[in-house]
Amino acid sequence: MLKFYTPTIQDKTWIQPILTAAGGLGSEDAFGTLFIWSGSYHTRVCRWENLLLTSYGAAAVTYGFPVGAKTQQQLLGALEALRQDAREHGRPLKLWGMTQQECEQLEQVMPGFFQFSSTPNDSDYLYASQDLATLAGRKYHSKRNHIARFRRQYSYTYEKVTPENLADCEEVARQWCQAHGCGGELKDENCAIVRTLRHYQELGFCGGLIRIEGKPVAFTAGEEINPTAFDIHFEKALDGYDGLYTLINQEFAAHELTGYQWINREEDMGIEGLRKAKNSYYPALVLEKFTAIGG
Repeated sequence: MLKFYTPTIQDKTWIQPILTAAGGLGSEDAFGTLFIWSGSYHTRVCRWENLLLTSYGAAAVTYGFPVGAKTQQQLLGALEALRQDAREHGRPLKLWGMTQQECEQLEQVMPGFFQFSSTPNDSDYLYASQDLATLAGRKYHSKRNHIARFRRQYSYTYEKVTPENLADCEEVARQWCQAHGCGGELKDENCAIVRTLRHYQELGFCGGLIRIEGKPVAFTAGEEINPTAFDIHFEKALDGYDGLYTLINQEFAAHELTGYQWINREEDMGIEGLRKAKNSYYPALVLEKFTAIGG
């Protein structure tokens, strides 16, 4: 039986190199995603022959695609280990969060075994970093106007998130939560934000903070997936400042992220307003996700 357990911050030392070497672009390809959301999604990890295995869910457990396999034989061995683990728990082998390429790899090593289905609400939105940093071109005309109006109306400063201003980020999160409610999924998100800020340096996160006349009003934070891609985990702005979300998006990308090819702004969760907002920035790639259920 495989020994899955809840990831700790110390697990970053062995998990992150495996994820980085794999070169994935999805939000689940970053250690921070596994760690800060582990309480919400019952995320578990297992080290199997120098591969990373993951599982999600408390009852109807699903597994992630095995990460780190160098050969088809290694991948097949990991899948057989997962199938045995599922059998011992009396459940089918179900994998979640695969890309099209990973589905093709599954089919190569276990032809005809899996039934695949797309999960559009889980698709990640990826943007060219220069697009978000510069907002150049006609398609971003309205975004630039939004920022210009903000700059005419408010006196603001941008600063990188450091240990000295983490408390200000937490205050923005607290006020946002009070204004929007903290129940359901928002409660899970708030817990993930708190966990992020408490382990910010250890996680190696990078973030930006906006102040208006000294008052913290917006922050964003995320992490490197690999040297080509950065994942935005959180972006919070207080109500009453039209254009603030547009501003912090652009300022953070311009100050911190121009060294990356891709910026992953994660999924829309099937929320129409969120989908519209993400599409308004013209993603360069929508990374489709799939589930696979073994026969």
